[in-house]
Amino acid sequence: MCKHLRTMSEDINSSNFRMDANERRKRIIGVSIIGIVTNLLLGVLKAVLGILSGSIALVSDALNNITDSSSSLITIIGTKLAGKAPDKQHPFGHGRTEYLTSLLIGGIVFITGFQSLISSIKAIFNREEMSTSIVTAIIIIATIVAKIVLGTFTENSGKKYNSGALIASGADAKNDAIVSLVTLISTLIYMFTKISVDGIAGVIISVFILKTAYEVLSDTVKKILGERVDGEMVRGIKEIARNTEGVINCFDLILNDYGPDFYTGSINVEIEDNRSIGEMYPILHEAQTKIYNKYNVFLVFGFYSVDVNDEKYIKIKSILKNYKENERHIINYHGIVIDDKDSTIYCDITRDFDIKSKTVVENVNRILKEEFPEYKIHVNIDTEFAGE
Repeated sequence: MCKHLRTMSEDINSSNFRMDANERRKRIIGVSIIGIVTNLLLGVLKAVLGILSGSIALVSDALNNITDSSSSLITIIGTKLAGKAPDKQHPFGHGRTEYLTSLLIGGIVFITGFQSLISSIKAIFNREEMSTSIVTAIIIIATIVAKIVLGTFTENSGKKYNSGALIASGADAKNDAIVSLVTLISTLIYMFTKISVDGIAGVIISVFILKTAYEVLSDTVKKILGERVDGEMVRGIKEIARNTEGVINCFDLILNDYGPDFYTGSINVEIEDNRSIGEMYPILHEAQTKIYNKYNVFLVFGFYSVDVNDEKYIKIKSILKNYKENERHIINYHGIVIDDKDSTIYCDITRDFDIKSKTVVENVNRILKEEFPEYKIHVNIDTEFAGE
């Protein structure tokens, strides 16, 4: 199996894989360019209106739009760097650069929000006269509509192309629409009552900016640290494995993220005991290829044979099934191997994080020893690294 992974790793530079990745990056860059142009136009327009009217809220809103433009520019640079071909020092490519890009964007948004918050607090205690008009209100309404359209387009594109940076930019743009709405309310209140809530509006805007920064940073840090993989890809990989000829079931799926469009990993499968290694190798090789072609995941298969008709196996499986049904922290049991020569029973237990490994080992040892006192019990505790 390792030989196959090595061959597939060399194929990272194949034209087919590169075309798919490059097409994705081209689309991300195209969306980012639209974001840059739109945000620059809106930012300049709001800045001019804010300075002429003396509105701190409008200037803060303009600053937020201009920051969004720089974020889109960083997204383009990060996407370009992430597309660099694998090399000797980075054989898995440079895809994680996109996460560093998102981290930088989050930092910029946080600094912008903090600076805006300071300016707004000062404005609350040092109120100045504002000059507003119906034209200003109409322009703000137009920017709200523009931001909703841009945010929806960017966020949907991010989900389509699996780009955390675009999803963050899209969510930020939608927040900007709320920010502009607050600015509009502040402007209308002053127009009709001459009561200035500009500083308070600026504080509200700043809080929205800081909230967005926190969400971007939090999500990116999780990816950099390594988070559990769930969803359609996991279900699809397991479905291919389970439907493979000679495979009884699959467990222990591990996926390592090397960027939004590249994973490596491994999976263990139970195979029928009457199957030889020579017979199963080409079958599992085909399953690996299917998974690679569909999900861009380089997966290594580990396997062990199981005699599902063996009386001891049936009994052990029944005992473990009963244990799982009565212990809610047990996710699954597998890897049941009976070594009669060494008088040892091996099994793997997958548990959640709310029960200690030591407790599970002691419990399984006890219940199996009751039925098989002459056997040594070897329990291996697994973690569910990927969920359906």
